[in-house]
Amino acid sequence: MMWYANQGERPLVGSRGQLQDHIALSVTDLDAWVEKLRSEDVTFLEAPYPFGDTRAIMIEGPSREALELVETK
Repeated sequence: MMWYANQGERPLVGSRGQLQDHIALSVTDLDAWVEKLRSEDVTFLEAPYPFGDTRAIMIEGPSREALELVETK
């Protein structure tokens, strides 16, 4: 999958608002993920929020890409 490849010397910028704004992944226990990611000092772009009949969060990945974690039941 091609995703936000840095093709120059300039540092990457966040992906929010770009053509490919973010990637979404599903997780089964969002609270456990939030706890783990906070303990690892991951940057949260959006705190837990309602997503249909479930919840999601938005974090920043290692290359400043936005990653959405959606809780599945």
